[in-house]
Amino acid sequence: MAEMDNDTLMKHLQSNEQDAAQYVEAIGFTRLASMREYYREPYPGDADLEGWSQIVTSETQDTVEWILPELLDVFTSTDEAVSFEPRTARDVEGSSQATDTCNYVFYKQNNGFLTLYTAFKDALIAQNCAVQWRTVVDQVRESQELQGASPEVLAMLEEEGFEIEAAEPIMGAMQPLFNVKVAKTVEKRKICIEAFPPEQLMIKRGWTSPLLADCPYVSRVMEVTLSDLKQMGFKDVQASDLRASEDALPQGLEEDYRLQRTDGRYTSNDDTIDNSDESLATGWLRIEYVLVDFDGDGIAERRLIYRLENKLLSNEETSHVQIATTSPILNTHRWDGMSIAEAVADLQRLKTDLTRSMVNAANLAVNPRKTVVTDANGMPMADIDDLLDFRIGGILRVKRPDALGIEPAPFNGNQILPVLSYVDEMAEKRTGVSKQQQGLDPNSLRPDRTAAEVMMTATAAKQRVKLIARIFAETLVKPIFQGILKLLTDGDMEPLAFRLRGQFVQYDPNEWRDQYDMTINVGLGTGDKAQQIGFFQNLLQLQMGLAQSPYGQLMIQPQNIYNTYSKLVELGGQKNVGDFIGDPQGQQLPPPQPPPQLALEQAKMQQQAQATQMELQYKAQADEMQRRQQAELEIIRQQAQQQTDTNRRELEAQMHRMKLTQEAELNAMQAQYEDARHQREMVFQQWKSEQDMQFSRWKAELDAAAKIESANISSNAKVNNPATQAATDELGREIQP
Repeated sequence: MAEMDNDTLMKHLQSNEQDAAQYVEAIGFTRLASMREYYREPYPGDADLEGWSQIVTSETQDTVEWILPELLDVFTSTDEAVSFEPRTARDVEGSSQATDTCNYVFYKQNNGFLTLYTAFKDALIAQNCAVQWRTVVDQVRESQELQGASPEVLAMLEEEGFEIEAAEPIMGAMQPLFNVKVAKTVEKRKICIEAFPPEQLMIKRGWTSPLLADCPYVSRVMEVTLSDLKQMGFKDVQASDLRASEDALPQGLEEDYRLQRTDGRYTSNDDTIDNSDESLATGWLRIEYVLVDFDGDGIAERRLIYRLENKLLSNEETSHVQIATTSPILNTHRWDGMSIAEAVADLQRLKTDLTRSMVNAANLAVNPRKTVVTDANGMPMADIDDLLDFRIGGILRVKRPDALGIEPAPFNGNQILPVLSYVDEMAEKRTGVSKQQQGLDPNSLRPDRTAAEVMMTATAAKQRVKLIARIFAETLVKPIFQGILKLLTDGDMEPLAFRLRGQFVQYDPNEWRDQYDMTINVGLGTGDKAQQIGFFQNLLQLQMGLAQSPYGQLMIQPQNIYNTYSKLVELGGQKNVGDFIGDPQGQQLPPPQPPPQLALEQAKMQQQAQATQMELQYKAQADEMQRRQQAELEIIRQQAQQQTDTNRRELEAQMHRMKLTQEAELNAMQAQYEDARHQREMVFQQWKSEQDMQFSRWKAELDAAAKIESANISSNAKVNNPATQAATDELGREIQP
């Protein structure tokens, strides 16, 4: 198949656009009626009710405004309304980083609260909402000043794309140097998430699901200026191209109502606005996601097309539809659903009529109609102008005392009150918004009702709201976060740095996968917070008890305990869990407890160590006391020395005498010591001589015994050996003294 040309593609796009626009225009009347109900606009014919009550009750507005806070609390009471789960072990770190980054991009970079508020409110009032996410390239001009730059440096800066805005030569330098100011235009990519008016959303007629991932044609028609298109990168667009697409789509009903819904204070002044600035010329831009076989391979691919009415601006292949929509009440096999405003519109009209009747009856009871007597000619016997004057204390002029009468009008509003209550009950059944939720049910304070009964009633009433929250989660929030992840992992996003749980982190999306399992925490924030806190407290007790059991290490991990504590902190209204409890992920567990016998031995060793430590401490204290005593003694000695200074001479003489005496005694003792030493030496010498003699005798005896033994041995071999006998005789002579 041949590649599709631009003319054929243009016809295909315009045909799909017209088909979708006709359907959107048809449901626009229903949306407009719902918006009028919400803003309590007068009903047709109310202008003819002059003098009667024209009140419009607020069932639609009350219901929407009561549901909206609960829905927002589901997704904004935590910083992780959506989390990604890994599919393989190597995806654990990437999925955790993707969770943190996607939530940061949605809630911090794009004010996720305001996006959800706008989208949810549109869906509750106007059947559908519409949210688009896309990559926006901002042209940021960065400038800096350099001191003492050489011509080589300037040339290098120009090669890198810097522009020299100002240059001032430095006088007196050895070589040419300049003080310069340079600037460079840098492209910075970011993800823009926007909730736009639902009437700008075009979807192929007959599409059967609010999920648009596989829809053949999805488009957003948005009003832009020439400056906006230039900033998007479309440089060849002219103001005439925009003006040619100015009135392309019939979508004025809802848009005009939004602009004019200011109590008549809005008046169009398009004819008086100066349009000489072409950069502010406006027109309608189509951002289209279409399935079409443009490359001619026989398989329709998803393409992203930017188009004016008759001018293609860009045409490129894309991975997914970057628009999501949802409704609070889904219609099966249709992409458009039903709004809460539609569900209560007839009840609001009914209650408005009943309330008007009751107010009119009350007015007639307080201000009944008057009768006037006329004469035979039909002339009133009282002044009619005086009757029409309602000033307090005014004068009524009559011609006869019985000229005036009062037509009785009994108040019958009590008969209407039960009907009003019945209408309220019908609204509760349709929407799930009950008096218990609003704190208006007096029966909840009755002493005969238990807390369980009140809780069961309130929980049952919230089931409808919980269903809406789940629908929004699966059909709106989940596609948004999947789209954010796809845009982050396209490969052209720079690393993101931001503050996370008290620490600054930097993540590179190019290291992630674009497919993770997603979990939406819609349960957090729904229901009674006191009930949830009680649940998590009971769960914590169960976890702590289980952790101490033999199965604790198998079933309870530190991360489980941390998750429970983090939920309790979030339910308490604190988003930054790290301020109160640390995340154990990545930290090592303490060593396990030793066996009882080993623990006993360790306790004994610890006691011994403590005893040794106490002994050392006692010794240190004793040494310290001794040092203190010595110091005190030194002080006393110095004091004594000071006292004896006056008698120094006498003391010196006395000391000299004592010295002589001591020397004499020492000499005598030394002489005695020398005598004693000499005597000891003589005794020692005598003892030594005796020992030497004894040793010599013992040695001789030993040698003789050895010779005798040797002789005996020889005699056994040869008894009559003369030589042996001679040796024996000689040995005997030597032994004799």
